[in-house]
Parts: sequence; structure tokens; C-alpha cells
Amino acid sequence: MKKVAIILADGFEEIEAITVIDILRRAEIKAVSVGLNKKIVNGTHGIEVKADMILDDLNVDEFDMIVLPGGLPGAEYLAKSEKLAEILKKFNDKNLKIAAICAAPWALSTAKVLKNSYTCYPGFEQKVNHKGYTDKKNVVIDENIITSKGPATAMEFALNLVKVLLGDDKFNALKTELLYK
Repeated sequence: MKKVAIILADGFEEIEAITVIDILRRAEIKAVSVGLNKKIVNGTHGIEVKADMILDDLNVDEFDMIVLPGGLPGAEYLAKSEKLAEILKKFNDKNLKIAAICAAPWALSTAKVLKNSYTCYPGFEQKVNHKGYTDKKNVVIDENIITSKGPATAMEFALNLVKVLLGDDKFNALKTELLYK
């Protein structure tokens, strides 16, 4: 069974985090919520989530992918976390999948794991400060890095994570089940 870590920092975007967790679990992927520095994490709109574990306990060798939801100030906490940057570099060195949505590509930039092409929340590319930004697609896949624009693209982003991990058949079956066009 594939295993994915979804990193939650105070101020995470709830739609992006919960949609990813839900879609991955529907696909029978073990989606593990990971608090950046504590188990009880508050979303940017006041929704409190109890994470399955904290980042200090994450073992890179047990996971196939790491996902960073956006939201503010959550994305800033992700971008400024040295521990997370180390983990992102380990994922990248092992060519494991790294995904970020909305403002969270900022953390990929500070960890220096972004490749040639990415997307993020429109206007936030200035904060990400990495060449290769595109607004032409809702989801951009560049080697082992997957990025997306924001809350409205969360379902498409999550389904693409399923496609990357499990292939077209599971992706198409889940799209049909969810009535996704």
C-alpha cells in the first residue's frame, strides 16, 4: 500500500488538506496527517484537526510522497521550517514524489527542490521566487514535483496524486465515482 504524508502547519488551507487526505484514502492510499510541530493543528478558517503524528517522528523511508497544503500563515511556517527543508531534500534525493498546492511551493523553493516548471496561487510566484512559473495549467508535474494553484484546484490536484501513485485505471475509476468532469 502506498503511503503519503500530508504536512499541516497552523494556518493551513482546510480545503486543500482535507480534500487530499479524503481522495487519497478513497484510493486506498495510506494518507497520514503530520503536524509540523504539534498534533492539534488549526486551519486558516478555524477548523481544528488532530494530526496522526508530528514531523519529528516522520521516517522518510516509510513514505512514497509528501504533500504540502497551502494557506496562510501555514505556508510561511512550512517555508521557514529547517526540519521540513531537510525532509524535502531527502525525498528529492530519493526521487520520491513531492507535492505542494497554493502558497506551499514557497517551501519547495526554500528547500531548493523545485525543478523547471511549477504553479502556485496566482501572484504568489513572487514569494516563491523561482523561474519556471506557469499559470497555464491547474496542476503541473515536473519530474518528481507536483504543484497546483489553490482551493478550487484541490480536487484535480488530489486526483492527479492518485494518478501519479496508482496509475490511470484507479484515477479514472475514482473520477467516475466522484462525478468529477
